[in-house]
Amino acid sequence: MADISVPVADLRVGHYIKLPLSWKQHPFLFSSFRIKDDAQLDIVRQIGLREIIVDPDKSTTEVIITPPPITEEEIVAPAVDPELERHKLQQQQLRRSIRNAERAYGNSVVPLRDSLSRLNINPDEGLGTVAELVRQASQYLCQQEGPVGLHLVRLPAQADSLLLHSLNVAFISMLVAREAGWPPLEIEDAGLAGLVHDIGELKIPSQILRKRTELTKAETNFLNMHVQYGFDQLGQMNAFSQRIRQAVHQHHERLDGSGYPQALQGDKIEPLARLLAVVDSYDEQLHPRHLGKAVVPNQVIAALYKRANKQLDGNFIQLLIKVMGIYPPGSLVQLSDETVALVMSSDPSAALKPCILPFQKGKVPEGVDLINLRQDERTIARTLELDELTPPQRDFFSLGKRYCYYFSSGEQSELTAMPAE
Repeated sequence: MADISVPVADLRVGHYIKLPLSWKQHPFLFSSFRIKDDAQLDIVRQIGLREIIVDPDKSTTEVIITPPPITEEEIVAPAVDPELERHKLQQQQLRRSIRNAERAYGNSVVPLRDSLSRLNINPDEGLGTVAELVRQASQYLCQQEGPVGLHLVRLPAQADSLLLHSLNVAFISMLVAREAGWPPLEIEDAGLAGLVHDIGELKIPSQILRKRTELTKAETNFLNMHVQYGFDQLGQMNAFSQRIRQAVHQHHERLDGSGYPQALQGDKIEPLARLLAVVDSYDEQLHPRHLGKAVVPNQVIAALYKRANKQLDGNFIQLLIKVMGIYPPGSLVQLSDETVALVMSSDPSAALKPCILPFQKGKVPEGVDLINLRQDERTIARTLELDELTPPQRDFFSLGKRYCYYFSSGEQSELTAMPAE
């Protein structure tokens, strides 16, 4: 029997569907598959398609299409405004891209938590999960021909900080390694090193890790031992390359010799460790552990830039800026018409024109249209600090949540290339 185009409302568990999308535009492993349960069915219905192709021969459930009732509006259909339809399509694609990023990031948290907890009990299984997370991300990056941006993902501040920090460092490190021209296997190494660079913290007492006031000298020395603990633990597993183990051991070394545990200087620090040091410093300053004043991403970038070629590798800082954008996702900006907005996605091909969420009084973020500045006459006039926002603006942008990042799908660039009707 020939394939049938089925309205999404008529899809059922057991239908074998064929999604007319590339794999990066949906959260499934394949674009053609049989719907196995209600959870998958709900996700398919949220993708945004009106109809989906179903193969009756491969389906285990009969395909029954319910004819829609004829409405008065359909009898006398109003004229379609091409510009309005184009705007709706843009909003759907931008929102879908961000939802996919949020879902993909969230789907990485649970397996990483489980794998880290199993490393001592069942190293092979735990390491397999970690490697698969990195492999999937690496495959996506290596398939992209142009620059890859980042989406902002907001998660509760009380979520497991070690897991979220590790994911941030892994994903951003892979992008920086890609921009540096590293081959695929070395990009994977950057991701693996990012995921396990702080694994030694699992041996640090929680009262030290969670302490919000200034640490004593003894506590600081104990915390600094996490790099040695991590190095030793990875060595006992005998599963990571020497390059990754050295990066874990050296990611707190500094070019001027002010770092630890060996006070190494300059080229004595492995390149992968120098890359990790930049990305790790970015995320740590964005989420200060002790007594740190909350800052926004563009302030962190500016602070890192001052340390270029002094403590941190200036080349990797430049690549980080290229990856994150001049206005990294999470930055607060004011437009030329004084609109206050939050940067949601970076677009390396248009560094001054990110995708933003504008503040609108009395509305919730989900009810406000995103703005792709590549298609807007307004420009970013300046960046804002947190204390410049009013309480309603702080609530609107959910500034109590953690800054997390996942690769963008490139749909901003694709939308810009769409011809106007």
